[in-house]
Amino acid sequence: MKDDFPIYNKIWAEYFNENPPCRTTLEINCLPTPIAIELKVIATI
Repeated sequence: MKDDFPIYNKIWAEYFNENPPCRTTLEINCLPTPIAIELKVIATI
């Protein structure tokens, strides 16, 4: 997480530079699949 979080923050700021939505970040050291990130979102069109 230490290596990825600065990049994550940079990308986040590119998309949400004004009034960013809240977010929660948790570090999980063991996932059942080989994924690097999991996102939970609510989106509208």
